[in-house]
Amino acid sequence: MANAALGRLMAAISPRNDNYFVLFNSLADCAVKGSKVLAMMAAVRDSEKFDEHFAEIRKIESEADEYTKEILLSLHKTFITPFDRREIRELAMALDDIIDYMEAIPQSAKIYGHTAFTPEMVALGQILLRASEKVREAVSMLSDMKNSSRILQTCEEISSIEGEADHVMRSGMHRLFAEEGDARTLIRSKELYDLFEEAVDSCEDVADVIHGVVLERI
Repeated sequence: MANAALGRLMAAISPRNDNYFVLFNSLADCAVKGSKVLAMMAAVRDSEKFDEHFAEIRKIESEADEYTKEILLSLHKTFITPFDRREIRELAMALDDIIDYMEAIPQSAKIYGHTAFTPEMVALGQILLRASEKVREAVSMLSDMKNSSRILQTCEEISSIEGEADHVMRSGMHRLFAEEGDARTLIRSKELYDLFEEAVDSCEDVADVIHGVVLERI
């Protein structure tokens, strides 16, 4: 009887382990939704559409913040976690970073003007979308280590996509400094390139955390 009572008490005060995976999946969904909107924004030079897309990204970012807060709060309430607490925190923050950088891109673009996206930035928007989709794919399999090989393969694909983003960014920066003589345009464009790079790098950060989690659990 005592053991049964203790079990009920622990269940009552401890969030279920699988809730972490639900929240991780929700964060990954936010990353994909945000990257889709950002890719459309970069490709369409329309001030009215820009404002609509920016508002949508801000809404997604706020939603992601709530999921992140719930994960971090759960760490203070959960006795048993599905994997290391530090890795749970790192994964939540890396997923949230993707969306934070997505929001920072239109914030900066709005300051400098709605037509600030270069062809290379449009390409980076599509690359970020692909990286986010791969992040969601990896996160969705994380709850079952029977998927370990597929997860590790997906992490490698994210790393490859990040390398592709680096190449596109370098090409864009080279063209920018070769063709653009206006200092304000140079500053504006470099800042936007840096934010795109940080967003894609955050996808690789997620892959690195997941890679470590999988290697420890198989």
